[in-house]
Amino acid sequence: MRYAFLDEEAKKEIRRAILKAVAIPGYIVSFASREMPVARGWGTGGLQVTLSIINEQDTLKVIDQGCDGSVNAVNIRNFIKSVTNVETTTSTKEATIIQTRHRIPEIELSEKQTLVFQVPMPDILETVEPNTAKAKIMHANADYSKLWVLLYEDTSQFGDSRISNRYPVLVHNRYAMDPSPIPKYDTPKLHNSKALQLFGAGREKKIYAIPPYTKVEPLKFEDKEFKVENFEGRVCQRCGCENSFLDEVYDDEGKVHYYCNDTDYCDKNLNMKGQK
Repeated sequence: MRYAFLDEEAKKEIRRAILKAVAIPGYIVSFASREMPVARGWGTGGLQVTLSIINEQDTLKVIDQGCDGSVNAVNIRNFIKSVTNVETTTSTKEATIIQTRHRIPEIELSEKQTLVFQVPMPDILETVEPNTAKAKIMHANADYSKLWVLLYEDTSQFGDSRISNRYPVLVHNRYAMDPSPIPKYDTPKLHNSKALQLFGAGREKKIYAIPPYTKVEPLKFEDKEFKVENFEGRVCQRCGCENSFLDEVYDDEGKVHYYCNDTDYCDKNLNMKGQK
């Protein structure tokens, strides 16, 4: 079997697309998405990016919605392990490549790490311009007026944007970019990150990137503060953390409980308290 499943020509082609994406932050690059042993829409873009950059010295972590133990994360991690024989981990600090769906880890990433996002819809303009040919022209002209109109309509009617995830960001003062369906809570972490951030959309056959230490700003009006999810007054009932992104869980009696979304972060907090 070939190392990392993909043939060498496929990996070269994907690496060239990644290099172009890194050279033009936020720009969407097309690539020839291959058939993978998972259905399109289940992380094939992120999987192909990871398999193209991974080597024997890497340590891999895979999370789905912040969890290392979800079915999607476990299956993808086991598959990559079976075709590369790399070390795997659930620790964010120990990983050199982190493949993620819909979250950025709580702790700050380092220069030695690469964060690979699984992306369902790569072009943020799809929400306001269904014609892809027109959307390409709008990107070329940096014409994001329709996005601004969307934000203005929300602000004028509801006082703020109703966008809860996939909040549009401007990369390096040039391209409007879809940050994948991460919550608004994670959007500020894209800015000036020490880690290389790669985005792969297998079904849409697109790759884009944010190089380390790149300026990334959410699209917002100058007189409006960018607000993220507020968990004030709520704590994780497992580790007691007061400053993480929390999941809302209802029990059989309808009572609400809150838990850290990032399971590794929650485990580390418990270890520090000696409760595990």
